[in-house]
Amino acid sequence: MMITEKNESGLIELFSEAKIQQRIKELADGINKSFSPEKDLVVVAVLAGSILFASDLVKRLNMPVQLEFVRLSSYGNGLKTSGNVKPVDLTLPGLEGKNVLIVEDIVDSGLTAKFIIDYLKLQHNAASVKFVTLLNKTCSRQVPVQVDFSGFEIDDKFVVGYGMDFKGYYRNLPYIGYFPKNDNE
Repeated sequence: MMITEKNESGLIELFSEAKIQQRIKELADGINKSFSPEKDLVVVAVLAGSILFASDLVKRLNMPVQLEFVRLSSYGNGLKTSGNVKPVDLTLPGLEGKNVLIVEDIVDSGLTAKFIIDYLKLQHNAASVKFVTLLNKTCSRQVPVQVDFSGFEIDDKFVVGYGMDFKGYYRNLPYIGYFPKNDNE
C-alpha cells in the first residue's frame, strides 16, 4: 500500500480518488455477476458514512435498483466504537422476498454490520442479503460477520474522507486518509 506525504489538512493519504473509483468499478463488476440483471435489487446504504460510496457504486450496477437508507450509530464523537449499535432510523419499505445489498463505508468491530444483516434477515425476511463495504478492518473484528464484497483491507487506523468523518468533518474529501499519531498519544 502506497502512502503519500502529509497534505494541507495534516492527513496522510491512504487511498487516492482514482484508486477508490477503480476499486468501486471492480466491486460493481462482481456485484453485477452475483445478481441477475432481470431482478430488482434493493440497495440499503448505511448513513452517513457510506453515502459517497453508495452513490458511486449504484451508478455502475446493471439491474433495476431501489435505493434505501438506514441510519445507525456506534461511534458518537469517539475514535473507537462505543460497543453499542444505536438504531437512529430503520425506516424501510417491505423487503420480504427481495434481494438486498447492504452498503457500508467500513467494517471494523463488525457490530454494526451484524446488527443490520440480522435486522434485514429476521425483521424483513429478505430473499437474500449480501454485504459490500469499501473498507474492511478485520484486525478490529469483535464479532464474526459475512462480508461478501470488500474494497480495501486496512490496518488499525482511524480513517476519514470519502464520506467518513471525525466529529462530522472531512466527509467531503475525495480521498481516504488518516492522521498520523502524535508522540504523546
